[in-house]
Amino acid sequence: MLVYLVGLLVIGTVALAVAGPLLRARALSVRRGGPAADPERYRLEKEKELAYAAIKEAEFDFQMGKLSPEDYAALRDKYEGRALAAMAALEKLGT
Repeated sequence: MLVYLVGLLVIGTVALAVAGPLLRARALSVRRGGPAADPERYRLEKEKELAYAAIKEAEFDFQMGKLSPEDYAALRDKYEGRALAAMAALEKLGT
């Protein structure tokens, strides 16, 4: 019986050691302004990040020869517009 209790204690300790950093990181992100703190600000930040990533990907594809100059310009204009709109909305929110 004692062996089972010690085994459960070891399993519980390992589970807490593994899950602890994950739970702390989530709690910190909420306190620091994660999605739960201000969902609109979070959405706009994500939109801006995704637009930047799309611009980088289009740039890479253009340099690799996968996109024509016209397609690249169209994609860049589209995603720059999204990024600028998100940045303007964030500025209105008071970043």
